Amino acid sequence: MSERELLIREISQTPDTLVREVLNFLLFIKARTNQDYVHNHNSENSELPSFLNFIDRVNSEIPAEENAQLPRDLSKNLDSYLYGSPKEE
Repeated sequence: MSERELLIREISQTPDTLVREVLNFLLFIKARTNQDYVHNHNSENSELPSFLNFIDRVNSEIPAEENAQLPRDLSKNLDSYLYGSPKEE
């Protein structure tokens, strides 16, 4: 079974509220991918691979005050912040 067929099967078994979120995410990714495609074809050489350009753009859209509120050990202790597991030192 192809990935497309698996996705369609999963969507058919998913509640409408979740399908709406998945649709919004898919449309967001498609729009970003289209922007990446246009941007990459308009510039001769990109300093970063397209995925890193995408991450860089998303990161640049975060307001500085929100970014300042993130814990400095977030990447190291992500499981602690998400699931309450013990923090690493």
